[in-house]
Amino acid sequence: MSDLSETSVLVIDDNDALAENIAEILDDYGVEVEVALNAADGLARFDEREWSLVVTDVRMPGMNGLELLAQLKQRRPGTPVMVMTGYADTATVERAHESGALAVVHKPLDLDAFLHLVERVAEASAPILVVDDDVALVGNLSEILCEETGLLPHPATSIALARHLAQGVDFRVALVDLRLPDGDGLALARELQHRPDGSSRPVVVITGYPEALEDDADAELPDAAPSNDGSGKLIVVTKPFTVPKLVERLRQIV
Repeated sequence: MSDLSETSVLVIDDNDALAENIAEILDDYGVEVEVALNAADGLARFDEREWSLVVTDVRMPGMNGLELLAQLKQRRPGTPVMVMTGYADTATVERAHESGALAVVHKPLDLDAFLHLVERVAEASAPILVVDDDVALVGNLSEILCEETGLLPHPATSIALARHLAQGVDFRVALVDLRLPDGDGLALARELQHRPDGSSRPVVVITGYPEALEDDADAELPDAAPSNDGSGKLIVVTKPFTVPKLVERLRQIV
C-alpha cells in the first residue's frame, strides 16, 4: 500500500456503523477522513476544504446521493466522487455516471477493492477527461483508467458537463466522442485543445466515422505516424477499438 498520509476522504452515509467502519479502516492507513451522516452535513464538510475523494451512499433521508453528487460536481468539479449503493439497478448506475461519478460500487463494500481505488486516486497525477454519451463505455473506461498508475479519469456524458469540468481541472488529455447528444463533439474537441494560458493539450477523438475527418489537416488518423506528444492535432481513434490499444496511445501522449 502506498503512503496515504496526504490523502483526505469524506465519507457520507446515513448508516453510522458502516461509515465509521470505513473511517477506521482508512485511518489505519494514515488517511485523513471525516464522516457525515446525511447530505446536508456532507455538503457543509465538503465546502470546508479540498478533498482527495468523496464517498457517498445513494439512499439517504432528504437529499439522496445522486442529487448530492450533482451538487458536489457543481461546486468543485475536479473532486473525484465514488458512489456506493446496495440497489445498483441500471437506472441508478446510469444516473451516477451521467452526473460524473468516478465509480459506482456495490454494498456490501469490497474493502480490498475500495482501498485499491483510494490508493489509485492518491497516486494520480494525470487527470483525463472522458466524454461520451455511451454511459456503459464511460463507466468501463473510467474503471480501466483507474487501474493505470498515475491516471485519473473524469467522466462526462454531455458537452455541458465536459465544459464545466474543464473550467475546474487542467486535464492532461481529453478523450471525446465525435457524436454527442447536446452538440458537436468535434467543436468541443477543438475547444478543449486550447488551455486558458495559451498552451495546447492533446485531444483524442473517438468516432465510428473516420472518413468525416480524412480531409481535416488537424486530424491525426489511425494509419498516420503518431506525433511525439499528440499536441497540435486531434488524434483519431476509430470505433470499435480495443481498450489496451487506447490506453497505450494515451500513455504515449500523457
